Amino acid sequence: MTLVSRKPDSTDISNGPADRPCRDATRTAALDRSVVELSPIAFSSLPRADQRRKGLMYLRGLLGATGKKSVRNIAAFLGDQVNDQGLHHFINDSTWEWGPMREALGRHLVRRLPPQAYILHPMLIPKSGTQSVGVTRTFSWERGQAITAQQVIGVWGASACTVFPLNWWLHLPSHGPGDGRTSVLHEAAPTTPEDSVVSAYLETAWRLRLTHCPVTLNADRLDGIKVVAKLGAAGLNHITSIAKDTWLLPDDPTLPGWGERPLQASKIAQLAKMGHKRVAPIASGGPDTTELFATVRVRLPAVLDTTEHTYGGGDLLLLGIGRGGAQWPEQLWLTDMTKADHGALLRLVVLSRRVERCGVPRAERVGIGDFAGRSFAGWHRHATLASVAYAATELAERTLAT
Repeated sequence: MTLVSRKPDSTDISNGPADRPCRDATRTAALDRSVVELSPIAFSSLPRADQRRKGLMYLRGLLGATGKKSVRNIAAFLGDQVNDQGLHHFINDSTWEWGPMREALGRHLVRRLPPQAYILHPMLIPKSGTQSVGVTRTFSWERGQAITAQQVIGVWGASACTVFPLNWWLHLPSHGPGDGRTSVLHEAAPTTPEDSVVSAYLETAWRLRLTHCPVTLNADRLDGIKVVAKLGAAGLNHITSIAKDTWLLPDDPTLPGWGERPLQASKIAQLAKMGHKRVAPIASGGPDTTELFATVRVRLPAVLDTTEHTYGGGDLLLLGIGRGGAQWPEQLWLTDMTKADHGALLRLVVLSRRVERCGVPRAERVGIGDFAGRSFAGWHRHATLASVAYAATELAERTLAT
């Protein structure tokens, strides 16, 4: 086991200048150039000129309309250029497929901004009613109560200087109001959110022919044991955030109180902190606040998945991270990359934080959560065009930063 201290990377800081709205003429010009660059790539799969025109109009509405990026608000922003009925048909009832557009955009971004990791980030999109596709009653840890919401998994590319969405997966509940299954043709939906997380990445990797990079998953609101077992069964090198009450088997004889019985992950991390052998700084160039970082070997208890396969064992590393004090650890991570450099593991944690603190808010500003229809295809068309809007904003900000 190891205990080290570190200073947070400067990328831990959110709401920086790169996330401010494009208001001045220079920023608007940079955004226009990004739209011109991306439009031929994103809209090349649309077979008709009128579809390409409406796609461009919808994109400009996502970037410029105020408030919710609904069809009505986008049409109001565009004025006489298009009517809301035509836009509604383009998103909900048209025949164009979102897959080729999303793949073309994703491959372009991966070439332009090579990722150092792929981040899987589940998110809840609250809905006021039960009519939207995929909605279900689920518990929100942020609100501390059950809410009506869509469960969405974002697959992100991430590096030290950028994060961007590559794919979106809408988890469809097996039952309940508004699940939208009548709108899904040949949809073999995974049965649990944990299934959806792994399926989202595997689909993205296959469609985009992704090169091998570590997978980072924000899973502290999921069943950590099941999702880690599924990632391992899929052969993915991963680091996954888990809940403090996740039960694990300590696998380090030097751990105080070590035995053959499972313990909660937070307790294992605290024991590792108590029995540490050395403390060393990890330079990161960030603020002066120091975080403690402890590691200890663990194994998974046996787990039975939905296909009746049993997974368990495995050599894993538990990471506890926090600022010390009574509440330590503040975060817990589980990884199968047991021989990786600790600094490399921490950089993956930082990339995950960038998605949560910078990427998701930007995706929300371009409308990822604003689709209100019952059409499964409509949701994916809207989400795909929101990805194009996100990419245009990101490329414009990178141009301004150079």
